[in-house]
Amino acid sequence: MPEITLKDISLKDYGLSERISHLKKIYFRAVPEICTERAHLVTRFHLENGLFEADRISILDKAKAYRYVLRHRNPVVSHAQGVDREMKQFTFTDRQLFAGSTTTKFKGVPLYPEFLSLTLWPELQTIAKRKSNPFHITPSEASVLNFEVFPHWMEHTIMELGRKKSFAMNPPSAVKKEAPEIKLLQRMVFFLASKPECISHTIPDFSKAMKIGLRGIIEEATHLGNHAQDPSRQEFYEAVREVLEGMIEYSRNLSTQAEKLAEKEPDQVRKRELIKMAAITARVPEFPAQTFREGLTTVWICWTAIHLENPNIGLSLGRLDQLLYDLYRNDVESGAMSIEEAIELLCCLWLKIGDHVPAVPEASEQLFGGTGSNQAITLGGVDADGGDAVNDLTYVMLRATELMKLRDPNLNARYFSGVNSKDYLRRLCEVNLNTGATPALHNDLAVIRTLRSKGDAIEHARDYGVVGCVEPGSNGRSYAHTAAILYNLVSPLELTLFNGRHRHTGLDLCIGTETGDPETFTTFDQFKAAFERQIRWMVDRSVCLNNLYGEIHQEFYPTPILSSLFEGPLLKGRDLTRGGATINSSGATIIGLADVADSLSAIEKHVFNDKAITFAQLIEALKKDFVGFEPLNALLRNPDKTPKYGNENRAADHNAAWITRVLDQAFNEKLNYRGGRYRVGYWTMTNHAGFGRLMGALPNGRKAGENLASGITPVSGATPYLTKALNSVAGLPVSCLSSGVALNLKYSPENGPEMLDNFAATVEGYFDDNGGQRDGGMEIQFNIVTHDTLVEAALHPERHPELLVRVSGYTAYFKDLNPQMQKEIIDRTEYLLSTGRMVTFAPYAIPERRQS
Repeated sequence: MPEITLKDISLKDYGLSERISHLKKIYFRAVPEICTERAHLVTRFHLENGLFEADRISILDKAKAYRYVLRHRNPVVSHAQGVDREMKQFTFTDRQLFAGSTTTKFKGVPLYPEFLSLTLWPELQTIAKRKSNPFHITPSEASVLNFEVFPHWMEHTIMELGRKKSFAMNPPSAVKKEAPEIKLLQRMVFFLASKPECISHTIPDFSKAMKIGLRGIIEEATHLGNHAQDPSRQEFYEAVREVLEGMIEYSRNLSTQAEKLAEKEPDQVRKRELIKMAAITARVPEFPAQTFREGLTTVWICWTAIHLENPNIGLSLGRLDQLLYDLYRNDVESGAMSIEEAIELLCCLWLKIGDHVPAVPEASEQLFGGTGSNQAITLGGVDADGGDAVNDLTYVMLRATELMKLRDPNLNARYFSGVNSKDYLRRLCEVNLNTGATPALHNDLAVIRTLRSKGDAIEHARDYGVVGCVEPGSNGRSYAHTAAILYNLVSPLELTLFNGRHRHTGLDLCIGTETGDPETFTTFDQFKAAFERQIRWMVDRSVCLNNLYGEIHQEFYPTPILSSLFEGPLLKGRDLTRGGATINSSGATIIGLADVADSLSAIEKHVFNDKAITFAQLIEALKKDFVGFEPLNALLRNPDKTPKYGNENRAADHNAAWITRVLDQAFNEKLNYRGGRYRVGYWTMTNHAGFGRLMGALPNGRKAGENLASGITPVSGATPYLTKALNSVAGLPVSCLSSGVALNLKYSPENGPEMLDNFAATVEGYFDDNGGQRDGGMEIQFNIVTHDTLVEAALHPERHPELLVRVSGYTAYFKDLNPQMQKEIIDRTEYLLSTGRMVTFAPYAIPERRQS
């Protein structure tokens, strides 16, 4: 157990340096700019080497392509220019302490034409002017994309290659048509498959790069390649050497550029900084890191390289306080670095991590608008032996996060009651109070239990890091693509209510399997059986499509860079996309749990138990969105008259738990394209708002177009008592929640130290397993902000440009969210911790001028 040497773990005497204050100011002023560099270089290599004509692309070809990009990309040491909110160029002094950049822009939008970047093609002339989250692009850059990049990729994207593969899977006599799974995806209301955009939801292993350097990994790959008999393994090892040499070349180019800038730099302080930067990038990541700053630099340069393979959506950094602690301790104890300098270095890195944003087309703003890259960092918890892993660096990283209040990185803190200290828990709660939204808190006891239930070794389960939003995965060894499938649970309910039909696609069209007219069911068990059949039908379809796209990645887009920085591939001689990792699961996340659970409870009570209404009457009310059925709507919404998940109601909580068991079993029975099993989570990003807009009225009283509940959270307004809500969620079986959950709570800010006391006690109670009577809550995250503040920020975003909020798994700037998502956060159940009671307020109405 590391000794905590800090006299004050809050580090409240340390603030932002002048450098960081300046960098943060220009960071928030800057508008994202589309960067064409990677797209142009990758396209040029494919053209020059005939890869567009290939029926598959080998891992060695891909490695050579990425080395080409690394060798020719602009070695950015510092930026001098950006674009502001008025889309005007502004100049600034960039005194960053880390060389390298994911793009050529100060705040860039990298493009991946082999994935989904072509969806931006129709918007190139308007994307800088769109109302929500605009991206700047110059006419010359748009021309490069229009004529030199995008046309070559029209038949070579993951989506298009998947379409071709689905054609080929039909028998020769069959009419060639798209696979039904692709049609379901295109209808947008059943499920989303993220492999056409990325497989980046994972955590690399930086430990080897830190301890033996990339040169050491190259030597290991050379030795293994020399002894490999299988040609495919020989090719894999050659590909690893190729990309690592490219990363070393890039770092050396950064060093050379820093030296050039130092020669011209008139300011002597900055000159010394550039000279030191040149020396560091000349050494790492080629050789082992010897100082804290060299360790951070190793992570950063490896990080920028990994981004060449996959769009960064949920690619996460893991347990940095564990990885870097020895270097930090040695520097502080030797006097080579002060705590103040460590905080400044971390703040610099936090800003560098946010130097890019995902390329989101306007059509996707309703589903993903306002999201960053969701680059999770995990702190604290226990080590592989079960001991207390909280150390001084844990608190230093918490202070840096508290000072910066940034969207990225997405900070997640682990807590093991009885192992980690109560002071540590209070500090986590205090940082949430001061930032209003971060970090998310994870219960080690429950998370380790769920990972063990899926077969992870105990030491691997204890060494979990959080991926993307809230998904737990063993650090650097679990290649899970935790966001592979985003599953709209409301749709199988819809198909059950309308006998295989969906109102969004028309009730005259049978989408899937007919499970019977619910008006003929005589028992609730019959309805549940039909619902389970629809759940499993949609699981089959979503898994089939995910596996299809996974095979496209195997054939055309292997990952030599990430495979070289991961546990398993070097030992197996196999790329990650072909099962090279130690753990090879896939992830599905479920949207709409609370609304569906409450709908089941409403049907059970009012249709079957009380026989207060008939199914025919309920269906008619749903079709008419409760117009003319207002008393029924009031009955269904009332938690005193209709059981609601989150109120310690036995029937309601039983229905929620039953759903999680059905989904866990249905997904876990499936094998992915790498031979692993599927795991299920309950975090929704902004999809609960996006899907909600497309769904009709539901039996729980929700009207058409209203937002669905977020994550694993009960329906907003349905849970008056905080303790009951927490107990209901904590009673769910964690073995069925193995891909993580997001429980979103909103607290009213209160004056006095009592709020912090109540905050910590509430978390402790939620995490408690009640002497083994339950598993305990897995995760909890917060918004500490008043209803009135959020309403004002929605109406006057210019007054709150840096307001940070927790969405469902990640943090975002409130101003960047679309109006529907803003409304969902405004309307969330808000509690007073001093009373444990819900605060009452009228639902927020989006002004007509802001409707999307």
